[in-house]
Amino acid sequence: MYEYVKKSEYAPVRKELEQIIKRTQIEMRKNYGLTFQFHLIGSGKRHLVTRIKGGNNGYDFDYNLILSPPGNGYRYDAKIIKQNFMTALKTALQGTKYSFPKDSTSSITIKVIDKEKKKIRYRCDFAIIYYGSNDSNNGYYYLRNNKEQQSYQFVFRSLSSDIDEKVHDIIEDDGWSYIKEEYLLLKNINEGNKKHSFSLYAEAVNNVYNQMYLQ
Repeated sequence: MYEYVKKSEYAPVRKELEQIIKRTQIEMRKNYGLTFQFHLIGSGKRHLVTRIKGGNNGYDFDYNLILSPPGNGYRYDAKIIKQNFMTALKTALQGTKYSFPKDSTSSITIKVIDKEKKKIRYRCDFAIIYYGSNDSNNGYYYLRNNKEQQSYQFVFRSLSSDIDEKVHDIIEDDGWSYIKEEYLLLKNINEGNKKHSFSLYAEAVNNVYNQMYLQ
């Protein structure tokens, strides 16, 4: 069964992660002439941080590391960009308790592991993205490690724009607690973790919206 993590527990972790990101910004700018912004996304942004009661995988944060759109006639070399971020992160993590960064399919992952209890306390995934000049309202390009083809590329991902509008309406009618309740319910019946958290969140919002306005 899932439970919500108290803000008093996860807030210091978020602060620590953002200090690491800021050190990474310095390394990227100093060594590669690249700048980026960062945004907390996912459950952390929505204050819906969850973990399995008594589980070994802790809770997680997700950040988008946002590059500027490439100029006309220029394309980012996805492999080099990923290598640069990996190197900069390794430097930024020195002196911390985080693990060596892992090059995952659509992100870079770091973890804090409790070695005595042999479990993950918390983790963070960093996705490297940029918005195209004409696509900022519809989606973004994210850096993907295609492990089957042993290649890196920026892949376009569309956004579902109506979710934020529905959340705004629900909150206006004091319905945020309904979203929290529905989201936790969907997490607990998500057998085998077949659906990602962002899909469950969108489903929770749609369910609450339908119950409040369409019945």
